[in-house]
Amino acid sequence: MRKKTLFLLSFLLIALLKLSAQSSLRLSGKVINSRNEAVPGATITVDGTNRKTAADVEGRFTLQLEPGKKYTLKISSAGYTTKSLEDVELKSGEDNTLSVVLESKSELGEVVVRSSVRKETTSALINLQRNNTAVSSGIAADLIRRTPDRTTGEVLKRVSGASIQDNKFVIVRGLSDRYNAAFINNSQLPSSEPDRKAFSFDVIPANMIDNIVINKTATPELTGEFAGGLIQVQTKDVPTKDFLSIGFQLGFNLNSVFRDFTSNPRTSTDWLGWDNGTRKFPSAFPATPQEYRALPVDDQISKSQLMRDDVYAQANATARPAQTYNLAYGSTRILKNDAKLGFIASVIYRNTMLKYDVQRQLLQSDATPIFQLTDNQNRYQTNIGALVNITYAQKNNKISFKNIFNRFYDDNYFVRTGLNSNRNQDINFYSSFLNQRSFYSGQFEGDHQLKLAKMKFRWNTGYSLVTRSQPDLRTQQYVRAIGSNKFEIDPDDTRRFWSDLQDHTITASGALTLPFELFGQKQQFKGGASTIIRFRDFQSRIFRYVETNQSNFNQELASLPYDQIFKKENISRTGFVLDDFTNNQDKYFGISTINSGFAMFDNKLSEKVRLVWGARLEFFEQYLTTKNQEAKRVDVDQETWDFLPSVNLTWSLNTKNNLRFSAFQTVARPEFREIAPFAFFDYEANYGIVGNPDLKRTKINNFDVRYEIYPAAGETFSVGAFYKNFKNPIEFRLDPGSNADRRQYFYQNATDANTYGAELEFRKNLDFLNKGSKVLSNMTAFGNITYLFSDVSFPDETSGQPINSNRPIQGQSPYLVNAGIQYTSDKLFSATLLYNVIGPRLALVGSTPTKDVNGEFQQEFPDIYERPRNLLDFQLSRKIMERRGELKLSVSDIFNNSITLYENRSSGKAFNGEDRIFSSYKPGTTITIGFTYDFELKKRK
Repeated sequence: MRKKTLFLLSFLLIALLKLSAQSSLRLSGKVINSRNEAVPGATITVDGTNRKTAADVEGRFTLQLEPGKKYTLKISSAGYTTKSLEDVELKSGEDNTLSVVLESKSELGEVVVRSSVRKETTSALINLQRNNTAVSSGIAADLIRRTPDRTTGEVLKRVSGASIQDNKFVIVRGLSDRYNAAFINNSQLPSSEPDRKAFSFDVIPANMIDNIVINKTATPELTGEFAGGLIQVQTKDVPTKDFLSIGFQLGFNLNSVFRDFTSNPRTSTDWLGWDNGTRKFPSAFPATPQEYRALPVDDQISKSQLMRDDVYAQANATARPAQTYNLAYGSTRILKNDAKLGFIASVIYRNTMLKYDVQRQLLQSDATPIFQLTDNQNRYQTNIGALVNITYAQKNNKISFKNIFNRFYDDNYFVRTGLNSNRNQDINFYSSFLNQRSFYSGQFEGDHQLKLAKMKFRWNTGYSLVTRSQPDLRTQQYVRAIGSNKFEIDPDDTRRFWSDLQDHTITASGALTLPFELFGQKQQFKGGASTIIRFRDFQSRIFRYVETNQSNFNQELASLPYDQIFKKENISRTGFVLDDFTNNQDKYFGISTINSGFAMFDNKLSEKVRLVWGARLEFFEQYLTTKNQEAKRVDVDQETWDFLPSVNLTWSLNTKNNLRFSAFQTVARPEFREIAPFAFFDYEANYGIVGNPDLKRTKINNFDVRYEIYPAAGETFSVGAFYKNFKNPIEFRLDPGSNADRRQYFYQNATDANTYGAELEFRKNLDFLNKGSKVLSNMTAFGNITYLFSDVSFPDETSGQPINSNRPIQGQSPYLVNAGIQYTSDKLFSATLLYNVIGPRLALVGSTPTKDVNGEFQQEFPDIYERPRNLLDFQLSRKIMERRGELKLSVSDIFNNSITLYENRSSGKAFNGEDRIFSSYKPGTTITIGFTYDFELKKRK
């Protein structure tokens, strides 16, 4: 049987290798003008032959040419100067693409501009960088391939002014995730988290990305709901060549691999990212808390026995290396009338087993311990992703159907031990904390070049679904009085929890672009409208085991081991029964709509001055319904109109220098979870979270200035400054009702806040150090630095007057640094060294400062900051097997600095001897080896 399998695999490999042998190769390109606009209908002719083609609605074209020969292409279009492109040569195993920039026709008459492929590619790169309408930063697929990053969240920390919290939530310009917006393939994404306004970017695998752009200033065509950045993720589209790619990676986390790994028993489908039903809520259990509570005691006992009792046992294994497998296929077919049908599909599977030892503590102001705990965490993760994009393009029309799906399974089993001095108890705590998340996004979109007045029409309609379930989240706490030798169960923190969240989003948009001339210059007007409709349904049930009858309880049961205590025979009149203490507000339903329209002018005031200005009008409706503790209906219903103007002025001092000015107004609206009065205690983070129905939306005034230099292709230097003023900023802060060992956080509006910042970004080839060095000509250094300062005012609890808090806005760091050096060689190897660090970040806002006897403001519970950590990553890769195969070696988090949160008790924000550790752990250095092979498939005749 094994011989037959090997024979079949060998036969398949030989067949695929034969498919990759070709007599001709495909050249793919794009024709744009000096304003970054596609030139549809441009004619591309192969000089000296009868071969020619026309660019589609996006300016894209393909030609089939023989490898090893040099060709001359002529590109022409009405109203533009013809360009002759020489020395076009296709090579097997390489990405044969080019971009062509056409200039408007001069008054001197017909002129043919001659250029080479290398010069033209250079011109296109500079043109794309110089002519963005807004201040933005980005990262493309070529750099993503040269990092050890596996998810979009990890990639985003490479972008100027961006940092990542918890390896998935994006912070731009020091503003927390709630002040950012996320788009995928031109469609806005909903929040993926039940407890915060954020999109978890770890659900999108990095190898599915074509490019990421973060817009830091607004234009009217973009949503007005952001202040830090608008993150636009574009997944891969029409392939430039037919291909089949396979790959695998093995990752060795030095903190985890080959160590003992403990969890509750795994189910047969955990490795696929789905629970097999073991953790499902029993269907025969009463559907509502009221129904269960009304049952007689014997019936409650009977129903309690429906809960599985075999799920508490511990299963021991060995932590395996992280495994990643990916498969991608792409194809383009030429149809009648030069129409093209492009198809790309990709699947990825990743499984990891990680171990962390987390130290936690809380101290009183006199340094007396409240609690000191150690978590032994065992995190089992499975990630499955799939992408399918289909595009049809025919001359002046293009229609695409884009789909992405991801399933993320995260089970953290941890054992917590330590001392709670506040209660005079030793603690043994066990928890299985499972999250199952799914994300689907599908969009139909179209681009059409109309004959009427050369107008362009773009439309998009989409649907996305975000789900998150926590099936049978279990906790067990045993406590022992100090001096005693007997641990007994603590019913209050021994729980079982089920929750289910579904978030549906329907989007539709359309925009019309009308070109016209004014002052002898080409101008544009763009107008459009959009709608976003969201539905969120959240439900949960929470139980704890209590003594059925205190006077008749068998006390010996209280000290039984964790895997025996809740056996069915112990669920009885002399044992335990479930207490359903689900609150009325533990479920809610919400619906919101944003209907908007915009008008935007793109005016060329002269050859050097460009003004993009206009306004956006948004009407926001949000409705949420739940019940309060007294079972009375609680409705949160709000409507707001927002008029959001914006101005972006670009002064091109010359072909390599830009000066930009921007002013715009945006908003930040409350998320469903933030206004829902649902309360949840996160045992993993060790604090509670509750919403606030009285939240107001935030209005932000933004101002930017930036100077840019583009000295050569792929090189840039920019320096800029920005200012933001917030009215009613929303912050995540400590609830005044918290006590020493059980803290709760909620959402609250501050009075106002101001953020000031400066940014510097560069990318430079190192050949200037030695013009004759081939090594240096293949090396590029790049980096970005962001410096930030902010202040927040809030109402004094006594006087009601605003007072300055002497702290930054929640989520902000005072600085962010990204740096790297990259070496690329076609014949040898490629290497990338990357460095990242952020300053002390305000993670959790403490209690409201109050005046002491000396009139000084003091906090009972200080703010909690995240300590800076130096992150150094390295990757080495080499092409093999006629450049179709690639070997990669990556080392991520080389320094393995601890991830530390600390109570800021000193006058400064940086960590020093006066501050106290809140939590700390080391994530571990990871060494990854990988191999990919690309089959360049033979073109069908």
